[in-house]
Amino acid sequence: MASASAKLTASPTPPASDAAPGHAPALQGEWWVELMGWVALVVFIALPIFTYVFEDYAGGIVWTIVIASLPVFIVLVGYHRWRRICPLAFWAQLPARLKRPGTRKAGPWLETNYYYIAFSAFFVSLWLRLIATNGDGHAISAFVGLLSLTALLFGVLYTGKTWCNYLCPLSFIEKIYTEPHGLRETPNSQCVQCTACKRACPDINEENGYWKEIGSRPKRLVYYAFPGLVFGFYLYFYLQSGTWQYYFSGAWTRQPGLSWTAFLPGDVPWTAGFFFLPVVPRALAAALTLALWSLAGMLFFSQLERLVGSWRGTRRNDTRVRHITMTVAAFTAFVTFYSFAGAPTLRLIPWVHQLFRILVVATATLFLVRRLPRTPQAFAEETLARNIVNHWEWTDVDPPRDLREAFLIHTVRTRESQRSAASILEGYKNAVRVALADGFVTREEVQQLAALRHQLDITRADHERIMSELAEEEQDVRANPAGQVLAASGGYAYRMPAHSTATASDSSSPMEHRTTASSDHSALGRP
Repeated sequence: MASASAKLTASPTPPASDAAPGHAPALQGEWWVELMGWVALVVFIALPIFTYVFEDYAGGIVWTIVIASLPVFIVLVGYHRWRRICPLAFWAQLPARLKRPGTRKAGPWLETNYYYIAFSAFFVSLWLRLIATNGDGHAISAFVGLLSLTALLFGVLYTGKTWCNYLCPLSFIEKIYTEPHGLRETPNSQCVQCTACKRACPDINEENGYWKEIGSRPKRLVYYAFPGLVFGFYLYFYLQSGTWQYYFSGAWTRQPGLSWTAFLPGDVPWTAGFFFLPVVPRALAAALTLALWSLAGMLFFSQLERLVGSWRGTRRNDTRVRHITMTVAAFTAFVTFYSFAGAPTLRLIPWVHQLFRILVVATATLFLVRRLPRTPQAFAEETLARNIVNHWEWTDVDPPRDLREAFLIHTVRTRESQRSAASILEGYKNAVRVALADGFVTREEVQQLAALRHQLDITRADHERIMSELAEEEQDVRANPAGQVLAASGGYAYRMPAHSTATASDSSSPMEHRTTASSDHSALGRP
């Protein structure tokens, strides 16, 4: 039947390879990604040296330029490209590059709760900023070096991208800002040799991992807590000093040695825990602020999830409800971050500040519009469409670039082919029915049927099925005393063969030497 359909449409052209075509050309066309990776690595290596030597400029360069530009950069270039650029990933993969990869794998507990681990690492990183590394070049240098050594250590001990997937403080942020897929499709970032370090690996397919994990409680809570954590971090600059000018002036980027007073009561705005309660040590005040606002974000978006569920008339943990709420949480975190990030430096050049804000708003709007209507069904259709394009059958039309269009064309043409093939089989069945109804089927006529099968590309299995159906029809005819019926299929008059009414005394009748369709239909089917 499949071969019959091929006659009715353009002949399929087998793909040259089962591998996804387009991956190799796409990677060759993205030479700049590898170049960016080397540039990022050089900058990352130079960063601790620069911050140690030029301490007065360290905080301003690192926190208000490099870190401030990172989220929008990740969103614009895409998740997979960033995974190939990230310098921390280079250190984690260095043992594998040197042919000395780790062999351990993450255990079941880490696989389930890794969102908590990454969030906690990021929480501690923000806390360290508020008490030590914001304006101290030496502390920044030590922090960057410690982070790099940690990534390298896990690369020595653990296989694959264990550091990147489970432990990196930025790993969950990369996902929050790019899931379920980026602004445009990019080649994936999977390892050259996969070691199965993570189920539903985001480096192979980020969106697949997103839909597989959307019901995860740790993922949900981290998504919802993150916007609150971001706001709490920037709010603390006000709670510490009693004025927003302390943050926007950038004074906090030039305050070395603050770590020595972090656990002591403060007496000035930059050493106080709270401006209204300066006796509280800054280390405690910062931790309380970050924790309480993380909890507030978690509670707010959990309540929003209930409201979205009520609005849609579905249960709270419905996939669509969860997706909408997580999308709003990601959008809120992104906009909140860029309401503050980079402002102390960008404000020095007003037109640059305005241009950057326009870029941020446009980027946030684009990823919200692209992300919000996304569904698991759309992902499944596009996945199927991608496979269809990779093995495109229709030579009379080029595979479209739009995957949904490719899926639609394939579906419509396949249905048309199936209907046409069914029509051919029905016509063949009626031809055989008429031949059998005459009761005189010679060898020459059987050969003609074989030629017809060959011409129509009807398979042997379809032929055998048709012969079995006709045999059942003939049995029904024999059971009918009237001797004649109108075949239900095709409207052909099915005449009872003469020998079916002949008596046993008609020994001289030629019917003695004829074979009925019922008793020997297999002979007709096998000329």
